[in-house]
Amino acid sequence: GAGSGKPRVITTRTPHLVETHRVPGPCIVAVTFTNKAADEMRQRVNQLLGGANSRESPLVSTFHSFCVRLLRRDGARLADIRPAFTPKFTIYDADEQLSIIKSIFRAIGLDEKFMQYRAALSRISHAKNHKQTPQDFYKDASDPKMARLAVIFEKYEQRLLQANSLDFDDLLIETVRL
Repeated sequence: GAGSGKPRVITTRTPHLVETHRVPGPCIVAVTFTNKAADEMRQRVNQLLGGANSRESPLVSTFHSFCVRLLRRDGARLADIRPAFTPKFTIYDADEQLSIIKSIFRAIGLDEKFMQYRAALSRISHAKNHKQTPQDFYKDASDPKMARLAVIFEKYEQRLLQANSLDFDDLLIETVRL
């Protein structure tokens, strides 16, 4: 949990692995949740390793940053299961996601009376993080509102695919699939 010293453990263990167990720095990946924590950990690890240069340093990053790096390097193989995907994908931020949702709502004749835009995005995010697809939403739709949300989810995914784009949830999910 918060305040338990996770970054401190990682920043002391990493140099220990390099210096005591002779694990090459580039063979170590340390991930954390925030850019601030990653920056602090990276600086501390490099300081403890005597100012190691970036070629010899362990990779210290956020989960999302690590996923982007991996997908850019090895993501071409995802094209088999994510049609037309290339490692030159773009990442949609929260504003771009909101814009897509608004345009989908308009296209199918809905507005925020149906559901707040951010609530729809939250439901889609929750679904993705629980490995649900739009088809799962269709199958489990117990009322007209959930059926409409399935349509929104499906159109949202289609827009991302058409643009060779990923949202923040996709960065994690597609890395796992890779």
